[in-house]
Amino acid sequence: MSSLLIGSFQEAHRHLFSRADGEDWSVYLGLVFKAYYLRTTSQFALAYFFLIVVGIAERLFSLGIDSIHDKPGQPWRIFPRACIYFVITIIRYVLMIVIMNGYIPMFLVTCLGLTLGQIAVEGIRYVKMMRSIRRRTAAGAQNNADGFDSPKASGSLADSYEQGPKTTHVSESCC
Repeated sequence: MSSLLIGSFQEAHRHLFSRADGEDWSVYLGLVFKAYYLRTTSQFALAYFFLIVVGIAERLFSLGIDSIHDKPGQPWRIFPRACIYFVITIIRYVLMIVIMNGYIPMFLVTCLGLTLGQIAVEGIRYVKMMRSIRRRTAAGAQNNADGFDSPKASGSLADSYEQGPKTTHVSESCC
Protein backbone atom coordinates (compact mmCIF):
# COMPACT_ATOMS: atom_id res chain seq x y z
CA MET A 1 0.00 0.00 0.00
CA SER A 2 2.70 2.50 0.97
CA SER A 3 4.80 1.69 -2.11
CA LEU A 4 1.74 2.28 -4.30
CA LEU A 5 1.13 5.64 -2.61
CA ILE A 6 4.77 6.68 -2.92
CA GLY A 7 4.82 5.58 -6.55
CA SER A 8 1.71 7.60 -7.36
CA PHE A 9 3.18 10.73 -5.75
CA GLN A 10 6.42 10.27 -7.69
CA GLU A 11 4.46 9.84 -10.93
CA ALA A 12 2.40 12.97 -10.21
CA HIS A 13 5.60 14.86 -9.44
CA ARG A 14 7.21 13.74 -12.73
CA HIS A 15 4.07 14.57 -14.67
CA LEU A 16 3.90 18.10 -13.30
CA PHE A 17 7.58 18.72 -14.06
CA SER A 18 7.21 17.35 -17.58
CA ARG A 19 4.39 19.87 -18.19
CA ALA A 20 6.74 22.73 -17.32
CA ASP A 21 8.48 22.37 -20.74
CA GLY A 22 11.91 23.18 -19.38
CA GLU A 23 10.85 26.28 -17.47
CA ASP A 24 12.01 26.88 -13.92
CA TRP A 25 8.87 25.41 -12.38
CA SER A 26 8.13 25.03 -8.69
CA VAL A 27 5.22 24.47 -6.35
CA TYR A 28 4.35 27.14 -3.81
CA LEU A 29 3.84 25.93 -0.25
CA GLY A 30 2.42 28.66 1.98
CA LEU A 31 2.57 28.16 5.74
CA VAL A 32 0.83 31.15 7.38
CA PHE A 33 3.81 33.56 7.73
CA LYS A 34 6.43 31.66 5.71
CA ALA A 35 6.31 30.37 2.16
CA TYR A 36 8.50 27.89 0.33
CA TYR A 37 8.98 27.03 -3.32
CA LEU A 38 9.45 23.31 -3.75
CA ARG A 39 11.61 22.33 -6.72
CA THR A 40 13.42 19.08 -5.93
CA THR A 41 12.14 15.65 -5.01
CA SER A 42 13.78 15.87 -1.59
CA GLN A 43 12.00 19.18 -0.89
CA PHE A 44 8.68 17.59 -1.85
CA ALA A 45 9.40 14.56 0.33
CA LEU A 46 10.24 16.78 3.30
CA ALA A 47 7.09 18.86 2.77
CA TYR A 48 4.93 15.73 2.51
CA PHE A 49 6.49 14.30 5.68
CA PHE A 50 5.89 17.61 7.48
CA LEU A 51 2.24 17.68 6.42
CA ILE A 52 1.68 14.11 7.58
CA VAL A 53 3.23 14.88 10.98
CA VAL A 54 1.17 18.09 11.31
CA GLY A 55 -2.03 16.18 10.48
CA ILE A 56 -1.26 13.52 13.08
CA ALA A 57 -0.39 16.20 15.64
CA GLU A 58 -3.69 18.02 15.05
CA ARG A 59 -5.68 14.87 15.77
CA LEU A 60 -3.62 14.00 18.87
CA PHE A 61 -3.91 17.54 20.29
CA SER A 62 -7.66 17.33 19.72
CA LEU A 63 -7.73 14.11 21.71
CA GLY A 64 -5.61 15.75 24.41
CA ILE A 65 -8.02 18.64 24.90
CA ASP A 66 -10.87 16.15 25.28
CA SER A 67 -8.98 14.27 28.00
CA ILE A 68 -8.89 17.35 30.27
CA HIS A 69 -12.39 17.24 31.74
CA ASP A 70 -14.03 20.09 33.58
CA LYS A 71 -14.54 19.38 37.26
CA PRO A 72 -16.41 21.49 39.80
CA GLY A 73 -14.06 23.38 42.08
CA GLN A 74 -11.12 23.19 39.65
CA PRO A 75 -11.32 26.28 37.42
CA TRP A 76 -7.59 26.06 36.70
CA ARG A 77 -8.40 23.40 34.07
CA ILE A 78 -9.68 26.15 31.78
CA PHE A 79 -6.17 27.48 31.07
CA PRO A 80 -4.56 24.25 29.74
CA ARG A 81 -7.63 23.56 27.60
CA ALA A 82 -7.46 27.09 26.16
CA CYS A 83 -3.71 26.74 25.42
CA ILE A 84 -4.21 23.43 23.65
CA TYR A 85 -7.11 24.91 21.69
CA PHE A 86 -4.85 27.79 20.60
CA VAL A 87 -2.29 25.30 19.23
CA ILE A 88 -5.03 23.29 17.50
CA THR A 89 -6.39 26.42 15.84
CA ILE A 90 -2.94 27.38 14.51
CA ILE A 91 -2.40 23.88 13.13
CA ARG A 92 -5.82 23.90 11.45
CA TYR A 93 -5.13 27.23 9.77
CA VAL A 94 -1.74 26.00 8.53
CA LEU A 95 -3.43 22.96 7.00
CA MET A 96 -6.19 25.11 5.51
CA ILE A 97 -3.67 27.39 3.80
CA VAL A 98 -1.79 24.38 2.42
CA ILE A 99 -5.01 22.92 1.03
CA MET A 100 -5.98 26.25 -0.53
CA ASN A 101 -2.79 26.10 -2.59
CA GLY A 102 -4.67 23.89 -5.04
CA TYR A 103 -1.86 21.38 -5.54
CA ILE A 104 -3.66 18.02 -5.50
CA PRO A 105 -0.81 15.83 -4.11
CA MET A 106 -0.43 18.16 -1.11
CA PHE A 107 -4.17 18.04 -0.55
CA LEU A 108 -4.03 14.23 -0.57
CA VAL A 109 -1.02 14.14 1.75
CA THR A 110 -2.79 16.48 4.17
CA CYS A 111 -5.82 14.18 4.15
CA LEU A 112 -3.51 11.20 4.66
CA GLY A 113 -1.91 12.83 7.70
CA LEU A 114 -5.28 13.64 9.24
CA THR A 115 -6.49 10.10 8.55
CA LEU A 116 -3.40 8.53 10.14
CA GLY A 117 -3.91 10.81 13.12
CA GLN A 118 -7.55 9.73 13.40
CA ILE A 119 -6.47 6.08 13.25
CA ALA A 120 -4.10 6.79 16.16
CA VAL A 121 -6.90 8.55 18.08
CA GLU A 122 -9.29 5.64 17.52
CA GLY A 123 -6.60 3.19 18.62
CA ILE A 124 -5.95 5.15 21.82
CA ARG A 125 -9.68 5.38 22.53
CA TYR A 126 -10.07 1.63 21.98
CA VAL A 127 -7.22 0.81 24.36
CA LYS A 128 -8.71 3.13 27.00
CA MET A 129 -12.15 1.55 26.55
CA MET A 130 -10.76 -1.98 26.91
CA ARG A 131 -8.86 -0.99 30.09
CA SER A 132 -12.05 0.49 31.53
CA ILE A 133 -14.00 -2.65 30.71
CA ARG A 134 -11.31 -4.85 32.30
CA ARG A 135 -11.32 -2.70 35.44
CA ARG A 136 -15.10 -2.90 35.67
CA THR A 137 -15.02 -6.65 35.13
CA ALA A 138 -12.42 -7.04 37.87
CA ALA A 139 -14.39 -4.74 40.20
CA GLY A 140 -17.61 -6.63 39.43
CA ALA A 141 -15.95 -9.94 40.18
CA GLN A 142 -14.62 -8.53 43.45
CA ASN A 143 -18.09 -7.21 44.41
CA ASN A 144 -19.72 -10.54 43.61
CA ALA A 145 -17.07 -12.36 45.66
CA ASP A 146 -17.93 -10.12 48.62
CA GLY A 147 -21.62 -10.92 48.25
CA PHE A 148 -22.66 -7.52 46.86
CA ASP A 149 -24.43 -7.10 43.54
CA SER A 150 -22.83 -5.03 40.82
CA PRO A 151 -24.70 -1.74 40.26
CA LYS A 152 -24.73 -2.31 36.51
CA ALA A 153 -25.71 -5.96 36.42
CA SER A 154 -28.00 -5.57 33.44
CA GLY A 155 -26.58 -5.08 29.95
CA SER A 156 -23.10 -5.78 28.67
CA LEU A 157 -19.99 -4.01 29.90
CA ALA A 158 -19.35 -2.54 26.46
CA ASP A 159 -22.83 -0.96 26.56
CA SER A 160 -22.12 0.59 29.93
CA TYR A 161 -18.84 2.21 28.81
CA GLU A 162 -19.18 5.97 29.02
CA GLN A 163 -18.12 7.87 25.92
CA GLY A 164 -17.24 11.14 27.66
CA PRO A 165 -18.57 14.56 26.70
CA LYS A 166 -21.14 14.82 23.92
CA THR A 167 -19.19 17.49 22.03
CA THR A 168 -15.54 16.75 21.43
CA HIS A 169 -12.75 18.49 19.60
CA VAL A 170 -11.74 15.24 17.92
CA SER A 171 -15.05 15.21 16.06
CA GLU A 172 -14.57 18.77 14.76
CA SER A 173 -13.41 19.12 11.20
CA CYS A 174 -10.00 20.49 10.36
CA CYS A 175 -10.87 23.24 7.91
